[in-house]
Amino acid sequence: MKQLIKIVVIYLFGCFLLHSCFNCSRYTNMLLQQECNIIVDIVVPTGASLFKVKGHDPITHDLKISEPNRWWSLYANEIEVGDTIVKKRGELTFNIHKKDTVIVHKWKCDEN
Repeated sequence: MKQLIKIVVIYLFGCFLLHSCFNCSRYTNMLLQQECNIIVDIVVPTGASLFKVKGHDPITHDLKISEPNRWWSLYANEIEVGDTIVKKRGELTFNIHKKDTVIVHKWKCDEN
């Protein structure tokens, strides 16, 4: 029984990896549609590998909450309260504006 469970887990993990690779271009297109311009007030723990922040718009000062995002979560350790995170629609860069530095992360689709 334990052997069967191991086989099922390995199979599902393999399917997940293959599924992720085959959908890379679709995920890239989704990222192109996203936009965000938030001064970070708090990083919200999501309990998963997703990333979400609460903050405010630097122009209108309206409350903003980012959409949960797996790509941005790769850089969560670089983001602090007071930073501005920027993702422009139609671009594949995620920018973290600090007081004296702008960190730019470019999306790379590893479909091969």
